Amino acid sequence: MEYFWIGLVVFIIGWIVYRRLRMRKFDLTPAELNERLNKVPKPILLDIRTRSEYNSGHLKNAKNVPAQELRIKLNQLEKNKRHEIVVYCQTGSRSAAVTRFLHRYGLNVKHLKGGLVAYNRYINQS
Repeated sequence: MEYFWIGLVVFIIGWIVYRRLRMRKFDLTPAELNERLNKVPKPILLDIRTRSEYNSGHLKNAKNVPAQELRIKLNQLEKNKRHEIVVYCQTGSRSAAVTRFLHRYGLNVKHLKGGLVAYNRYINQS
């Protein structure tokens, strides 16, 4: 019975590590986003925070589609399948989940690691 619990713990840790490694392919650091914003074509910036959060400050040219409305507006996003979409929220946790969701629909999505907080910190340090 002891081996069962050890095996279960090893499995759970392995699963967590696997999920995190799999998500990394979608991660975009603030520095990488800054580079991409200075190139053509620029990525589509998708701010998934609430409207009040968006109105309190957002990245230039970002489109606000609150996470709760994504299913409704998915058709509009699917028109941009070939264009890179960078999803962000305040700290990166909501946008990570949304990125996985949009990837399942075949969209070319990236997730701003650390969210708007990390990006603003990067810009202020530069």
